[in-house]
Amino acid sequence: MFFLKKREKNLEIKNQDRNCIYAPVSGKIIPLEQVNDVVFSQKMLGDGAAIEPMDNVLYSPVKGKVKVVFPTGHVVGIEGDNGADIVLHVGIDTVELKGKGFEVQVRQGDMVDAGDVLMKIDLPMIRKKYAATTMVVVENTKDFQITYPERYEVKAGEELMKLVRK
Repeated sequence: MFFLKKREKNLEIKNQDRNCIYAPVSGKIIPLEQVNDVVFSQKMLGDGAAIEPMDNVLYSPVKGKVKVVFPTGHVVGIEGDNGADIVLHVGIDTVELKGKGFEVQVRQGDMVDAGDVLMKIDLPMIRKKYAATTMVVVENTKDFQITYPERYEVKAGEELMKLVRK
């Protein structure tokens, strides 16, 4: 018997702003300083935000080029068309899953628009053992001033942060 995998639809983000980083998932926003991982809470990779996801799909937060896809599927890096290097890291210690729970839909070198599907995530499976907190980090933070809207929850495709080149 032949089964077709369900293809997730891209989000439509109207009037995209190249200086905006859109939420890759819906959920509760967590300040990066409060993430239960020192690499992120101490901003060793850069500044950004975290989201406790409610969705099982991770969307691109920017228009740009996929620079990195970890073999374990839990990390995607995108160079935004505004020069921002964005790292999307799904979960804490999820590298231990060795790719289980992550169905990556992009490859290194792919061009993406904000709202394009990057991966499907098996949240129930991941949450059996790990936190699914999703970090959105600007690696080259020193090049940008980052502002955050005043909100505690976000829907995928809504503004998460705004960048202004220094």
